Amino acid sequence: MRTWRTCESNVAWIRRKTGSRGSHATCWLRCVLAMLALPLAGFGAHAQEAYPSKPVRMLIPSPAGGGTDTLGRLLQPGLAEALGQPVVVDNRGGASGQIAGAALAKASPDGYTLLFTYGGMLTTGVPLYGKLPYDPMGDFAPVAMVAHVPGVLVAHPSFPAKTVSEIIRMAKAKPGELTHGTSSIGSSSHLNMVLFKQMAGIDILQVSYQGDAPSLVALMGGHVPFAFSHTVVALPHIRSGKLRAIAVATSKRVPILPDTPTVAESGVPGFEGILFYCLMAPARTPAAVIERLHAVVTQVKQSESVQQKLTSMGAVPFDMPLAEMAPFLQSELDKWTRVIKRAGIKREG
Repeated sequence: MRTWRTCESNVAWIRRKTGSRGSHATCWLRCVLAMLALPLAGFGAHAQEAYPSKPVRMLIPSPAGGGTDTLGRLLQPGLAEALGQPVVVDNRGGASGQIAGAALAKASPDGYTLLFTYGGMLTTGVPLYGKLPYDPMGDFAPVAMVAHVPGVLVAHPSFPAKTVSEIIRMAKAKPGELTHGTSSIGSSSHLNMVLFKQMAGIDILQVSYQGDAPSLVALMGGHVPFAFSHTVVALPHIRSGKLRAIAVATSKRVPILPDTPTVAESGVPGFEGILFYCLMAPARTPAAVIERLHAVVTQVKQSESVQQKLTSMGAVPFDMPLAEMAPFLQSELDKWTRVIKRAGIKREG
């Protein structure tokens, strides 16, 4: 009652100060609205509290201990320190990333749920499976590139071809007779070989294995002459002499294999196929939050310890301005959609 009496007593004062000739009721209404605005202003200030004010969850689309998990956890301590909040890893493995992708798509766009993922989940899932429980271009917002793992064309030491051009000549001389190993269907190693055959115009018989490691075991055992792999698994065998590196799949030579040429400079101009890792947020996450996270990830990647660990794993830091990420992801999706459709590749579930 005291509030309303206060308003009533202030009506005369309002009319004197403003010179208003409005009705008693109008002045009384102005007073009430002014008082109601006070708590709303306080609410607005509270709603815009600094980010982050609670723990951040980082989804990872693989079981604990896998390559994606290892790279994601490499960022975890630095992110937590820079953000001033715990960063909790939430492994959502299975269904080729679809479980983790669906979880991110349904999460609140507030910056408290993120996804650390490999690029194929964003750029090859749609053409491989046809339908996903998320739209990689519409449901997610790019945050930062983190690293890439160079693809590398490797051969058994006894394989006579020493260069990409020699492999192409050998394949064209005996179409369909030469064989190559490959990891699981739809993996980046498999798709790199598919792209290689399409761009080189060669016919080579595919021998499939369930993953890069089994493919390399078969290669080192002499069951297949050559295959695409990745530096994370192939580098130790290259250094030991059990495998010979012929070319890398990146657009430029990489520091961890400085003497190995690219496929593009070795006979297939324009060839590139990289396995990259990045951080994503739900679509409609505030731009200020995205920019803060991008800056923090960039800072963490530049630390000497992270750089050393990436190199020891066979990975390379991958930097890209925030504004370029969405166009890059769309171009990769378009590229691999063409490659996969042309090859008629499909996966189930």
